[in-house]
Amino acid sequence: MVDYELEIEKQLCGCWVLDRSENFDEALGEMGLNVVFRKLASHAKPSMEISLEDGKVKINAKAAFFTQTMILPINEPYEQEFEGIKMKCLTRWEDNKLITEANPVEPDKHKAQKFHRERVNDELVQTMFIGDVVCTRWFKPQC
Repeated sequence: MVDYELEIEKQLCGCWVLDRSENFDEALGEMGLNVVFRKLASHAKPSMEISLEDGKVKINAKAAFFTQTMILPINEPYEQEFEGIKMKCLTRWEDNKLITEANPVEPDKHKAQKFHRERVNDELVQTMFIGDVVCTRWFKPQC
């Protein structure tokens, strides 16, 4: 196991549930998602399970109306799709943060996105940067 994998396990792995959000609806709007999806997502209290498998971070997110599994290889380019938006991504571990940069395959239609996931005290803090919007979501341990 690589050193950063031990840190990822120690800092991020486990079960989490959303406690509060700031600017989430605005971030979804910057992503170009429709108002119905944004309203549903803004009221959801998703849970998230983070694990490390074969050197990749696996995130299972569940809410009342959706389930999403993301596999994030570390330091290897990959493609991911969310709500029909295809992205070219790169995830790395830096300064005790899991940082994912996602650039749209169609940059003229969608905006680049950046996600920071980090442990702050007893919370998992996810900060999303989309266009000019910064969204922060705080998750509490669920297990």
